[in-house]
Amino acid sequence: RSWLSPDVDECEVGVCEGVCVNTMGSYSCRCEGRQGLRLAEDQRSCEEVPVCVQLYDYKHSEMLYLGEQFTGGPVIYLRFRLPENTKFAAEFDFRTFDPEGVVLYAESSQDSWFMLGLRGGRIEVQFKTQHSMKVTSGGKAINNGQWHVISVDELESSISVKISKEAVMSINSPESLLLPQNDHKNNDSITVKQPSYNQPPDDIDVTPVQINARLDGCIRGWNLMNQGASGVKEVIQEKKSKHCFLHVERGTYFTGAGLAHFNVDYRESGSWRVDLKMRIRPSSSTGVLFALVLNDTVPLSVAVVTQGPDEADLQVFLDGVSVATLQSLMLCYPDRLSVELTVTPTSLEIVANTSTWSYSLPDGALDRLNNTMMTHSVRTCIGGLPDEVPVSATPVTAYYHGCMDINVNARLLDFDEADTKHNSIKSHSCPPVSPPQDTL
Repeated sequence: RSWLSPDVDECEVGVCEGVCVNTMGSYSCRCEGRQGLRLAEDQRSCEEVPVCVQLYDYKHSEMLYLGEQFTGGPVIYLRFRLPENTKFAAEFDFRTFDPEGVVLYAESSQDSWFMLGLRGGRIEVQFKTQHSMKVTSGGKAINNGQWHVISVDELESSISVKISKEAVMSINSPESLLLPQNDHKNNDSITVKQPSYNQPPDDIDVTPVQINARLDGCIRGWNLMNQGASGVKEVIQEKKSKHCFLHVERGTYFTGAGLAHFNVDYRESGSWRVDLKMRIRPSSSTGVLFALVLNDTVPLSVAVVTQGPDEADLQVFLDGVSVATLQSLMLCYPDRLSVELTVTPTSLEIVANTSTWSYSLPDGALDRLNNTMMTHSVRTCIGGLPDEVPVSATPVTAYYHGCMDINVNARLLDFDEADTKHNSIKSHSCPPVSPPQDTL
């Protein structure tokens, strides 16, 4: 750790409360890496970000969160020593709002693997044996946020998949799924969430149908290979990031610890347009919702800005200058606020329900933005600003904490498809303000 020196030319112990960062040769203090804190007006000390809406964000130590690793790495890895001719079997409770991803992956050799996943919210099975490869999907969509009992059983010549004890698939499979692991008989490995399924591991042939491995979902009530929850509980309980929220609702959840990047082209027909539609519920009253970043500058950003203990505004910034302010009683309220922002070479408009707004566009502000958009490719950042952007680039640099759904130029962003995403961001699940009344 290092700190900022009084002459701002180097880092020195004891000056910054936060972390000293060298950005493009300029040193500055940062607090954003410390969740729930922001840089104070003196630019050296850290202060707490006021709570906007308190969330019911309790987690359960026996519920496994499948979205912990954004890169697609295994959430847990279990190896079983099995009797010869053992059939594959798995049963568990499953909950998600995510339409696509890998739930369970198992392999026992280079020539034998099995994948259970979702596509369009429906169960999909892919498997490969020595002489065949199959892809089958069926049943109704189950990405409704409710718990479903999923069971997979390898029978004598078929694979049976059931949802809540009701058969949805029976797949012909004359060969055994579980072959001996190389030269080691009676060895089989089972991995929850297959490593980087978009790019299969080196020892696995190319999958017949590509699937986005990342899945924001939750599993409980394990019974793998008819051995109960053996080995699973210990892996889950050792790390809190593997725990699921007790209750969830739709939306992307930002914990205030990181951001996501997307590649969006705003140019069309010799011009450009930024068209945002957001549904937000801030949990903290300061944080960057959306930003366009070019090198170490922020040509355009939208942020929640604290105005009081239980009050916040929404502000639009051009090159760090506030040009539009939206005041809404709905920002620090349990319900979500719908916001629309449209920026073109000649206009800037922001609209929200039950809100008032004011503009103060400086001369030439849109001209500078127009030049940037027409001559450069900007980075789209959701939920915060990258570390290389100095704190002086714009008044608000804190990470956003709260729920959000966002459409950018008519595209609903799926954070499982982001170029990069902080592991703390939940792509398809947000803790509620209070637990459901019909649930204990």
